Amino acid sequence: MGIPAETHKSIVIDKEFKNLIPPLTVEEYAHLEESILKEGCRDALVLWNGILIDGHSRYEICKKHAIEFDTVDIEFKDRHKVIEWIILNQFGRRNLSAYDRSLLALRLKPIIAEKAKEQQLSTLKQNTVSQISVERKPIDTQKELAKVAGVSHDTIHKVEKIEANAIPEVKEKVISGSISINTASEITSRPQEEQREIIVKSEKDIIAEANKIKRERKVKRKKEKEQARQEAFQKVIKQPVSDRYKLIVGDIAEACQQIENDSIDVIITDPPYPKEYLPLYEILAKEASRVLKPGGSLIVMTGQSYLPEILSLMTPHIRYHWTVSYLTPGGQSAQIWHRKVNTFWKPLLWFVKGEYNGGWIGDVTKSAVNDNDKRFHNWGQSESGMVDIVERFSMPGQTILDPFLGGGTTAVVAVKLGRYFIGIDQDPAAIQTTALRLAEIT
Repeated sequence: MGIPAETHKSIVIDKEFKNLIPPLTVEEYAHLEESILKEGCRDALVLWNGILIDGHSRYEICKKHAIEFDTVDIEFKDRHKVIEWIILNQFGRRNLSAYDRSLLALRLKPIIAEKAKEQQLSTLKQNTVSQISVERKPIDTQKELAKVAGVSHDTIHKVEKIEANAIPEVKEKVISGSISINTASEITSRPQEEQREIIVKSEKDIIAEANKIKRERKVKRKKEKEQARQEAFQKVIKQPVSDRYKLIVGDIAEACQQIENDSIDVIITDPPYPKEYLPLYEILAKEASRVLKPGGSLIVMTGQSYLPEILSLMTPHIRYHWTVSYLTPGGQSAQIWHRKVNTFWKPLLWFVKGEYNGGWIGDVTKSAVNDNDKRFHNWGQSESGMVDIVERFSMPGQTILDPFLGGGTTAVVAVKLGRYFIGIDQDPAAIQTTALRLAEIT
């Protein structure tokens, strides 16, 4: 049996709880009122310690028309748990926009942040008591909010930005659906006076302004990133010359003049493969025959399209020793369109200055599966593969030269493995990238 009209006053309305719930539109409220007048209040109102926590619109309608209703009580530990329940309860029963869902989720931010703090303290206590390090992935508040709201992490960030910085007119436009969250977020990055100038324009012009702001922001970010990179590079190159490596800007023939005769133990390099670069292989062979120690090795990673030409250019200047197979397993297979070949390996051409005087070496080496690292250079090689090559052909304390430095993978691996390294590249950006990578490990 429902609660009669005269007992309505016993139910307490908490303003904080009520404000957590997005209000119904005029149309939604009218539809609900019509339904209750016709069929009665079918869903029970939810109470916590006599306080209404769900069913505020139904309560108002029932009170207005003296309609009986049922209630159900739910126990919660404290107000925080009630707030969490109220917010979560809204996601499953309302047709909310992405903006509405994000706003609701953001109200959970203090609660989730508190949970993250409690988890951190709990883990610390557990590790202290047990003296065993227990790894527990920390709670990412923004990601948790995005998961609850069913939107992207980026959307949560943008809505939070809009709520914090947008003028009311911008918020009204995005709530009504006149402009998107993305557009509102871009406009919000401008001062309030500028927002007012933009928001009164036509929808088409508002979007155009937002796109312009986005382009300007990207250009600014790119400039700032490059400036930071240059500052970091200047800091690196102003440091004393490292006793573990040396980097030289210049083409191979010019830069190699800075290297003494018979001073290099091993050359490990990956010259460019296209046909127009074939002359570089002859220059490489000539310089290798001068700077390598007697019995020293030249390891040349290359493609297979022009092997006959490469060998004919190099063998007049340095003795061919063997071809090692460098496997590149996984989905990183290169497609050689002009030969219609999917290749899962490449040759390491092994040349020696004079007679080889080293130990036995297996002629198959490989990178890890799908370890195709192009982060630092378009033709970059994986660290896993380079580790295998460096360990096969050199010993700790020896000097390795790479006259086609590229993204610096050979440099990083050589220094990590205790070799002295000399790198050459005619592109200052390649030297810069390598210097920054080496600075992180030395």
